[in-house]
Amino acid sequence: MQPLADVLAVRLKARVVVRLYESPRALVDAVRSGAADLAVTNTFAGLALLDAGDAQAAAVFEVPPRTAERYRGVLLARVASGPVDATTLAQTPQRWRLAQALRGSTSGGLVQDLHLAALGGSGDYAALNYAGSHEGALAALLAGEVDVAALADTPWREALAREPELASSLRELWRSPPIPPGPVVCRNGGRISCDAARKVLLGLHRDAPAALASLAGAWSEAAGATRLVTVDRDRYLDLAQGFRSADARTAALRRLLD
Repeated sequence: MQPLADVLAVRLKARVVVRLYESPRALVDAVRSGAADLAVTNTFAGLALLDAGDAQAAAVFEVPPRTAERYRGVLLARVASGPVDATTLAQTPQRWRLAQALRGSTSGGLVQDLHLAALGGSGDYAALNYAGSHEGALAALLAGEVDVAALADTPWREALAREPELASSLRELWRSPPIPPGPVVCRNGGRISCDAARKVLLGLHRDAPAALASLAGAWSEAAGATRLVTVDRDRYLDLAQGFRSADARTAALRRLLD
C-alpha cells in the first residue's frame, strides 16, 4: 500500500503513514475511533462500516466479470446424513459438524456464517473444524468427517467437473451472490478530505497506474482490476439479506469479525 500512500501524500499535501492491523475488526475499530482516516478493507470490514455515520465508502476495485462471477461461497452437505437446507442447519446447529476452509476466510466461512446468522443461527455446532484450505474442507465432507462444509465456489465447481457423480452424494445448501472486493473507506471529519481522497482514488488508473497495480495485486479478489470506481452499496447488502434491521446486521458482522 506504500505506493498509494506516496501518491496521496503528494496530491493531498499531507503526511500519510501506512499502518497494518491484526484483524478486520481491529481495522473497523481504528476507523471508528479516529485512529485511521483511510482504510483499504476486506469485504467484511467494508460491510461493517457500510452504515457507519462517521465513515463513507470512497471507492472500490472494478474487477472483470470473470473475476466477479467466480468469487462466491457455497455451503455443501452430505445427502445421506446432512441437513436438507440452510434453514435447518441454522436452526439446529448442535446436530451438525461443520468444516470451514480457514479462520477468517471470506468465501470459505464468513459469507456462510453471515447467511446463517440472518436465518437466526447461533453458530453453536456439534463441531467446527478449520480444514486449512477450501479443498481440505471439501475433502473432510467427502470423507464423512463432517456433515457440512463451507468453501469457495470455484473448488466445488472444479471438483464437479472432474467427478460429476458428486452431485448425487453432496447437496448444495446455499450459494452466495458474487462477493465484491472490500472498498476503500474514508473517515468523515478526519485529517484528510474524503472528497479529495475520492478524487485521487478514482483517477489513480490515469495518474498513478503503478500504485493501482501494486494495490490490486495484493488481493486475489481484485485480480484483473484496472481502476477504482464509485461503490454500489446494494452489492454489499446482497451478501447480508434477511436481517431484521441494519443494527442486527451490524451486530452479526462485529461478532463474526473476531
